[in-house]
Amino acid sequence: MKKVYGLLMVVVFAGILAAGCSKGYETKQTVEGTTVALSAKAYPLVLGENALTIKVMDASGKPVKDAQVSVRLFMPPMPGMAPMEYTSQGTAQGDAYTCSVNPAMAGGWKAEVTVARTGQAPVLALFNLDAR
Repeated sequence: MKKVYGLLMVVVFAGILAAGCSKGYETKQTVEGTTVALSAKAYPLVLGENALTIKVMDASGKPVKDAQVSVRLFMPPMPGMAPMEYTSQGTAQGDAYTCSVNPAMAGGWKAEVTVARTGQAPVLALFNLDAR
């Protein structure tokens, strides 16, 4: 009976840990009338491949489907370290854009999302992200 109880406790603890590590993340910014929403299914980001979803809405709240979206993931400069940066182009999927980013080490990262539309100045939104 003690072995079964012990095994059950290990399974419950592992489930709690897994749930804590896979918590999603969503944030948004409005810049010059354009709202840029960034989300990740798992947060903090992991070292390696991470999928990001970016939704872009105009001033009236309608999805923007005709933009070129890019993400520059970078770690702010630190003394004695080479700059770290990863750039990805968004791919349109329905009302959103998806891309993959790859943080090279654990720590605080910045995601610079650029939204470019024909005939308009590019919109730049900056988000703080963590990787572990």
